Amino acid sequence: MVTLLVVGCGGSGNDPEGDGDNGGSGGSGGDEGGDGDSGGEGPMAGISAEAGFIDIPGSSTLGPSWPARMFYSFRPAEEHPDEAPLILFFNGGPGSATTSILLPYGTGPHTLDPAALADAAPLANAASYTRFASLLYVDARSAGFSYDLATIDPASDCQGNEQLYVADAADFIYALLEFLEAHEPLRDNPVVLAGESYGGTRAPLMLYMMQNYTSDGDGLQLMDKAPSWLKDKMQEHLDAAFPACAGAPQEPAQVAEQFGWQLLIQPKIFGMQQTSYEASLMIEDPDFAEYFANPGMWDPYDVRRTHEETALIAEHASHAMRTREHLETLLGVDLTEVAGLAPPGREPSFRYFDRYDPAEIAASESSLRAELGALGDTDAYWLPAGLPCGAFRGDVRTLGAFVNTLRRTATLITNARYDTVVYSEALPVYFGERSTFSVDVDMALPAGAARPGVVRLTNGAAELSFRFPTYESGHAVSIGAPRELAEDVEAWLAETGATAAR
Repeated sequence: MVTLLVVGCGGSGNDPEGDGDNGGSGGSGGDEGGDGDSGGEGPMAGISAEAGFIDIPGSSTLGPSWPARMFYSFRPAEEHPDEAPLILFFNGGPGSATTSILLPYGTGPHTLDPAALADAAPLANAASYTRFASLLYVDARSAGFSYDLATIDPASDCQGNEQLYVADAADFIYALLEFLEAHEPLRDNPVVLAGESYGGTRAPLMLYMMQNYTSDGDGLQLMDKAPSWLKDKMQEHLDAAFPACAGAPQEPAQVAEQFGWQLLIQPKIFGMQQTSYEASLMIEDPDFAEYFANPGMWDPYDVRRTHEETALIAEHASHAMRTREHLETLLGVDLTEVAGLAPPGREPSFRYFDRYDPAEIAASESSLRAELGALGDTDAYWLPAGLPCGAFRGDVRTLGAFVNTLRRTATLITNARYDTVVYSEALPVYFGERSTFSVDVDMALPAGAARPGVVRLTNGAAELSFRFPTYESGHAVSIGAPRELAEDVEAWLAETGATAAR
C-alpha cells in the first residue's frame, strides 16, 4: 500500500514525470444534527447533515459553456468529523446520478433494500460509512438533482468533445473546493475520491489535476486543457487549509497529503481500450456462460439478475428520490431547508431531458411538485441521468494519469465477480501483458482487512500497488456486497493513515 509522508513546504509543484509512465502500447441540518462537541461522541457543533447546491462555471474553451448548479448531500462522521476523512462519492456513466446508486444504496446512515418493493421506506444501515468518515455525495451537472442555469443547445454549447473528461473532472474539483471553503472545520481533512464505473476515469483525473495543479503542460496533454481557475483555486485552498505553507506552490506529494486516496468501484480507468481488452477474457469466464448463452435475459451489470430485477432496483431509487418522506430520510434534512431546490430560488433552471419524456417525468414527481412547488415544462426536480455533451471517452492519457497518481495515492479497486460491463478481473492481466510493468497479485490478507487482494506493479522506474479485494457482486458493489465493501474501506483507510488522529 501507499504510505503518505509529511514533506516540507515549497517547491515548484511540477511533476517531472508528467508523461505518466503509463507503459501502454498507444500514444497520445438533519437527524445526525450537531449539538455535540468535538471532544465527545456525535458530530461537533456546527457540523450536521445538510444538502444544497454549488454553482459551477461554464467554459469558453473546453466542455459545457454554460453555468450549472451541482447538488450535494453531506452526512458527517458520527465521531470527530473535524478529523475524520471526507469521502466524496460520485457515480459514473458519465452523466449518471450519484443519487440513484451510491447515495440510496449501502453507504449512508439509511439505505434502500434492493430486494424490497419500489415504495418501501429506507432502512437504518448498520454498515454506514459515517462510522469512520464524513460523506459528501455530488450529482454531476445536469444529472440527479443538479440543473443547468441556462437554456442549452448541445450542438453549439459543447466544446472539445475529445477531452470532455477533463472538463467533467474539473467540475467536481470546483465543487469539492467550494464545499471545503465553506466548511472550515473540514478544510484540512483527508479527502477520499470514491468513484463508480466511469467515476474510475474521473477520480484519477481529478487527483492528477489537483496534485499537479501548478503545471501548465505535460506529456499527457492534460494540464494544458485544465481550466484557467485551477491553479489559483487550488493555491487558495492549500493556503487556507495549511497556513504554515501559505504562498508556496506545493509539490504533488504535498498535495497528496490531503488529496491522496481513491476508492474505485468497478472502474473504467482507461476507456475503450480497457473495454476491448476485457472482452476477450470474460468470454472464457465460466461464471458468464449462462449470460453469453442468453444475453437478452440477464443483466450485464450483474449476470445473476434478470433485466426485470435490475429495473426494480432502479425504480426503487427513483421512487425514493421523488417521495419527500423517503428522500428526507436518506438526506437527513428537511427539503424546505435546501436552498436552490424549490422555486423561486432555483430559477432560472433548465433540464436537458434527452431520453426522457418531460410529461412522464412531471407525472412521476407530481407529489414532490405539489409539496415543493410547480416547475416549468423544461425543468424537473430529479432525473436518473443527464449528459447534454455526449459520451466522454478515456484513452491512454487517462491510464497515464492513473499510473502517475498511483505513485503517491492510496488506492482500493473492487473486483466484482459478476460484472461484464467492467470486467475488473482483467486489470492485473492488462498491466502484465500490455504495459512495462511486471505484475504480482498477492492474495495474503493485509493487516486488518476482511478480504485479501493486493496488486503490485514493478518496473525499473517504479514499485506501485493497490488493494484489489474480490466481491460476490455485480457492478454496483454498494448494492451487491454493501457490508463487505464497508468493512474493507474502513480497514483500508486505517491501514493507509486516513483515519489516524492528527
